[in-house]
Amino acid sequence: MTQVEFTEVLRRLCIGDIRAIAASLETDTAGDEVDLWRATIAIDRALRHSHRTRLAAHAAWDAAQSVQRAAEAQGVELPDRDVTRVARAAAEIARGIVAGDEVAAELGRLLQHWFPVLART
Repeated sequence: MTQVEFTEVLRRLCIGDIRAIAASLETDTAGDEVDLWRATIAIDRALRHSHRTRLAAHAAWDAAQSVQRAAEAQGVELPDRDVTRVARAAAEIARGIVAGDEVAAELGRLLQHWFPVLART
């Protein structure tokens, strides 16, 4: 999946999608939290080595903004706990996409909460 494709998915999120993703993220176990931190560290390392940290920061911002705009378009008043949680998760996924193939396994773990939404695309 490219960054453009991911952003398009984010723009089409409905509030039900956002709530479902947030609920999935909330049910993470301690092991899931460790996996998230490992993924973040691997993504950071890959971005530094490839000199793509600025590009990743821009992609992360775009992803978070896309989630927020999708929610606002449906009448959700921000700040909203679920929207914030999903926007942060989307930002990390965007960073992983920019990091590239080196973090494919870690990106897959981050995307597990998004499979119902991604399966529709």
